[in-house]
Amino acid sequence: MSRLPANPFLLLLFGLAALGLGYQLVTNPLGLITYLVVGAAVAVGMYFLFTRVILKRMSMSQYQTAARPKSNTKNKSYKAVKQPQTKNKPLKKRPSRPINKRRSDHNLTVIEGKKNRKKNRALF
Repeated sequence: MSRLPANPFLLLLFGLAALGLGYQLVTNPLGLITYLVVGAAVAVGMYFLFTRVILKRMSMSQYQTAARPKSNTKNKSYKAVKQPQTKNKPLKKRPSRPINKRRSDHNLTVIEGKKNRKKNRALF
């Protein structure tokens, strides 16, 4: 079994692309080569822009922070084998808060005013 995309829309799209490239190759081969060279140049330019400019913004400290969890897992497994087992001190449990702790009432008040006066909505 081949691993081609099973979506008929993608098959149609790839088929039309191959048909267009074949037609371009037969009718205007120099234009096809120019088109492919320009596309490759744009792709290479975007790659260098991404790697040189955007990735340069990440400083070495940010890189070390990102790489630290990976190195810690290696070191922990090595240290765990190397160091002898010691008794762990029992951890003090924090007193648990009651789950249904009631919150104090909010401090909202009703402001008395002229409630019967109709508002002119055109002014708002």
